[in-house]
Amino acid sequence: MKILFISTPDTSDDRREWSGTMHQSFVCLQQAGFDVTYLSAMRDYHESFGDKLLCTYWLKWMTWFRRNTRMIESFYGERLYKQTLRSFDYSPYDVIFVPTNISIVYALPRQTRAKVVHLVDATIDSLFGYYTEFSGLIWQNRLEGHLIGKAAFQRSDLIIASSDWCKLNAMQDYSIPEERIAVIEFGANIEAKDVPAVAKRLDGKKHLNIYLSGVNWERKGGDVAVECCEELLKQGISCTLHITGMIPPEKHRNKSFIHTYGFLNKNIQDQYQRIISIMREMDIFVFPSRAECSSIALCEACGFGLPIFCYDTGGTGNYVINGKNGYMLPLNSTGKDFASYIIKGIQRNELCSLSQGAVSLYQERLNWGVWGKRVKEVIESLGTNENMTIYYCQDSYPPKDIYV
Repeated sequence: MKILFISTPDTSDDRREWSGTMHQSFVCLQQAGFDVTYLSAMRDYHESFGDKLLCTYWLKWMTWFRRNTRMIESFYGERLYKQTLRSFDYSPYDVIFVPTNISIVYALPRQTRAKVVHLVDATIDSLFGYYTEFSGLIWQNRLEGHLIGKAAFQRSDLIIASSDWCKLNAMQDYSIPEERIAVIEFGANIEAKDVPAVAKRLDGKKHLNIYLSGVNWERKGGDVAVECCEELLKQGISCTLHITGMIPPEKHRNKSFIHTYGFLNKNIQDQYQRIISIMREMDIFVFPSRAECSSIALCEACGFGLPIFCYDTGGTGNYVINGKNGYMLPLNSTGKDFASYIIKGIQRNELCSLSQGAVSLYQERLNWGVWGKRVKEVIESLGTNENMTIYYCQDSYPPKDIYV
């Protein structure tokens, strides 16, 4: 089976783009035995004078009015890609695989022999007001995003969703039939050979190395993690908070229990190895992220046997199971609440079992090897399941009800 893998430039080999999901999914499709060809959706794009004006003056004007805009999820975004996608010859391919880009799917020709498979972690509508970069959008942008998202999801023969939360939103936001959605969790953005997948001996440990990772301090709940460690120290539990990917605000930088490493790029080998060596020394993953679709960091924590304490938000429920590999706390929980859960885990001698549960979950479903096998099964079933194709042979595209 021949697969055409379409994304934006250079993402198929980039460990940073979408937390490495582009790279990992591309490699896994190859390893699953598919004949995979990469196509940049912007291969034939040439920036026009109008594009320069739009991107320069429109964005500056909106910023002046303190409004946000997401150009890539607008009709402008679709225009960037159609120069390449409307003229490309799809006849040699059986499947068009598009990771998380509604504008690319929207820009595809209305009829192709190949089936369209769309890998997603959220609907655009579920992100409005949820992520900071999708908040404060102008109304036109929200409308365009909804219309393009709806058309792209309905154009897809198969939706591969990374969580049950994403699946539910696809059904509610765009009326996608349940049988056209397969829930398959992501894996760790670390090579399998570098993942120890061994449970830690944490019960009775004298000092806890607590791990926090991310690039957005506010969204990742950095202050909550700091408060958690401060409370643990007050309760007589020795700990150090290790932070990768971001630098704490000035008020936290001189605190002796905080150790920061800054941003580490997985595309650079020595920095990639540095991440692995850091995670091998960690004991617990505190992840109070307030908005999360399907965090790759959770998969990585499981691979290193780290019990996870996080908020119950987005698609996290597919990656953290209460009492098995950690605990999800309500979104109104404080750092002291996180500390309380950790203390209870220590008092109950539960940390070891949570570590073992994390490793088990990684081995069962939170790795890219399992992802590849499951995706192969659902893609190969496309040829035998006629219900998967609804908009494949439509006379008009986008669907007529797009403006309803």
